[in-house]
Amino acid sequence: MSTAGRSTGRIGFTLIELLVVIAIIGVLLVLLLPSVQAAREAARATQCRNNLKQIALAVHNYHDRVGVLPPAWTADPSDLTQGWGWGSMLLPDLEQSALFQQLHFDESLTSPTSLQWHLQSVPAFVCPSDAFPLSGIVIVQEPEMRPPFPKASVFFHPPPPKLYPMAKSNYPAVYGSTAVIDAPDAGNGLFFRNSSVRLRDVVDGTSQTFMIGERRTTQQMKKDFMGNDLTYVDMTLWMGVLPWCVDPSFRVVGSGHVTPGANGRSFPGFNSQHTGGTFFALADGSARMVSNSIDTATYRALMTRSGSEVVEEF
Repeated sequence: MSTAGRSTGRIGFTLIELLVVIAIIGVLLVLLLPSVQAAREAARATQCRNNLKQIALAVHNYHDRVGVLPPAWTADPSDLTQGWGWGSMLLPDLEQSALFQQLHFDESLTSPTSLQWHLQSVPAFVCPSDAFPLSGIVIVQEPEMRPPFPKASVFFHPPPPKLYPMAKSNYPAVYGSTAVIDAPDAGNGLFFRNSSVRLRDVVDGTSQTFMIGERRTTQQMKKDFMGNDLTYVDMTLWMGVLPWCVDPSFRVVGSGHVTPGANGRSFPGFNSQHTGGTFFALADGSARMVSNSIDTATYRALMTRSGSEVVEEF
């Protein structure tokens, strides 16, 4: 019997079948995407914790060489608003010896020789979960000082602010449990202005004392001395504190005065882009995530080196 002209079967899909297949694929993608994102964030969180462990090891190596922990930042008595930061002093211990040898620690951070390194990013100081670019603008508002100078210099109308593009860091050192602005050179933690803390000064125990914490980078609005709006960045710096920059001490240290879960501007403290917590390196060299809902008293006790507080669990 001839089969000429008879169909041997249909080819392809009907419109309804195509729509069903597309819908199924869409549902699978929706179900799969959170898992992929969670896996990526887990990898980023692991890298962040490893960064802090690497930095903690570098701090210990510095202590073995010098006998003390690096100061939060160095400040000449004639200009307490600026100085090289602890991060720049750890460069040889972070496989950045070539960069360290190029820095002129006897000059200001705004000197011509220092300017060329302002945008130099150091991988160990960058949290991969922080979405902000590797650099941002730091505002410097230099006052105009007119003679004769009394003991407390009188500032008149300052010149326009200067804007310095700088490489970011996501890891400020621990100043202590109190507000940095109250006494920049008298923190009860491990790092403060011109500090020289030794590990044997950590009476509370190295496993119960925070050393370095994490901080995300955010953009803010601020008014200058003339009332004009300025866009600036709450950004930590590995290099140090620029002379007369906005929020100088917060560029290199953080304080337990502001808790991770606090409302409002959190730049003076520690925080992160990770879900549920913020990573800290402790004085014993370990690193762990601390919940954003940690008890405030416990959190501040962990910020001090010799507060004699009893910390059982955190």
